[in-house]
Amino acid sequence: MRIRILRNIIVLIFFILAADVFWMQLIHGPDYVKRSENNRIRLVPEDASRGIIYDRNKIPLVENKLAFDVVAIPQEMDKENKDVLFSRLGKFLDIGAEVLADTFSSNYDSSFSPVMLASNVPRQTAFLIEQEMNQLQGIFIKTSSMRNYIYKEAAAHISGYIGKMRESEYPELEKYGYLIKDVIGRAGLEKSFDKILRGKPGGMQLEVNSKGSIINVLSYRPPMPGEDLYTTIDINLQQLIHKEFNGEKGAACVMDCENGEILALYSGPSFDPNLLIDKKKYNAIGRILKDPDTPLFNRALNVYPPGSIFKIVTAYAALKNGVIDSKSSFECTGEFKLGNSTRNCWMKSGHGRISLREALATSCNVFFWNVGLKMGAKKISSTAREFGLGKMSGIELPGERAGVVPGPKWKRAELREKWYGGDTANFSIGQGYLLISPLQALKLAGVFASGGLEVTPHIIKQSLKQNQKRIADSQYINIIQEGMFDVVHSGTGTGRNAFIPGAKIFAKTGTAQVGRGDPHAWFMGYALIGKRNICFVVFLEQGGHGGERPAQITRSIISYFKQKS
Repeated sequence: MRIRILRNIIVLIFFILAADVFWMQLIHGPDYVKRSENNRIRLVPEDASRGIIYDRNKIPLVENKLAFDVVAIPQEMDKENKDVLFSRLGKFLDIGAEVLADTFSSNYDSSFSPVMLASNVPRQTAFLIEQEMNQLQGIFIKTSSMRNYIYKEAAAHISGYIGKMRESEYPELEKYGYLIKDVIGRAGLEKSFDKILRGKPGGMQLEVNSKGSIINVLSYRPPMPGEDLYTTIDINLQQLIHKEFNGEKGAACVMDCENGEILALYSGPSFDPNLLIDKKKYNAIGRILKDPDTPLFNRALNVYPPGSIFKIVTAYAALKNGVIDSKSSFECTGEFKLGNSTRNCWMKSGHGRISLREALATSCNVFFWNVGLKMGAKKISSTAREFGLGKMSGIELPGERAGVVPGPKWKRAELREKWYGGDTANFSIGQGYLLISPLQALKLAGVFASGGLEVTPHIIKQSLKQNQKRIADSQYINIIQEGMFDVVHSGTGTGRNAFIPGAKIFAKTGTAQVGRGDPHAWFMGYALIGKRNICFVVFLEQGGHGGERPAQITRSIISYFKQKS
């Protein structure tokens, strides 16, 4: 009897075990398999903060500020009720559920990668979403650093801005460790030094269960912040120039002639880089991109006909080649006959018998037409190239153009045309095919400011002093300096608007005809202020005469240094 009862108990136990195995394996097996598969590793990337960009006095030009992003983890979302989820989330973000669904689809990479739904949301919105996490399964708030361009339009062409990588750019950047969704520098220093500013991203490997709860932190690699950049820019001077331009089209560059440090580099009109990195500002972005005045265009690095500022090159070439000396003179009647044509000096009544020094001060065209035709275009071209025209300066900014130094060979090669005397006449006064940038004009000013040394402009602080080489003979430079001094300080000089009592200013005005509309206006040179030797160039696109607004802006620049001396 007892054996029978024990046998029945054993059979019952086996029956219960078999039923439990059947229940678990056949009825709920697929569900347990699914849950088991959901116990997996989640990779949570952590972006590196970009390096800070400073001015010469360690004042931040570009910094990072805390931003709140809304992301979704696909693996943890309730896929069957995704529409309801997006509808709830949309009420916090003031975004339609359909828009969130489209954003999710376009940004989706894999079930383990966070999907960006909204970036840089207000702090209060982020806190409200955090409080409702139990109703927003799979939605998280992720903190990140966002670029803040502190001085906006004043320093935009120096700092540049960042933007999302294009798909076409990824194959080239992948070898440098970039990821497909990274942001990269789009202009300015952000672009030139992107690889060191960006740092290296980090992240965590997390083991999570089927409910999305963290079981274990498997590993963590902290992100490495990007390197900081220290520039030579004086942001207070930069702001002064921005204010002086007041929306005018053109550029201004200022350099320390002793070491080539760029103290200011401005292009106007400008733009606010903060607008270009905030996708919610699409109306403002559209206005910037469609603006006919092209504010994204860096005019300091673009090329234009220089007009009469080039006369100092023609003068040096003539002195060097023995075509004239300091006592040479020509008669200016206001007219100059070349073949069957007659050209007019800007002073229709003429300057009379005029020397080199007087011709530079008054910018007499007739004097330089005589000199140019007597000397020939080849010698002018050779001297211009020796001074660095026709090639890029190597400034640490993207988009610099080399310009054009023409001549008979150049015209045959590029235009398949013969060079004529009229071309030489135009060339000798900075017109015709000649094109230079404001930055090249600044470098040219450095040659005369330094007594004939090559001064290489740079915008990033360097610990080593430049190894300046002599590219011009000081005896001829000294002769031209006398005329440049008279441009500002004599009663007949074309740059009297730049005059400041107590400041020694050496300059050359330029008015470059461009066909339709007003001519371009230039004012370039250098000033001795205390112990400082400051080079400058101010260029206004279709700004009229160089001795007017450009000279007035230059006076404000020199006054800034005089007040500090």
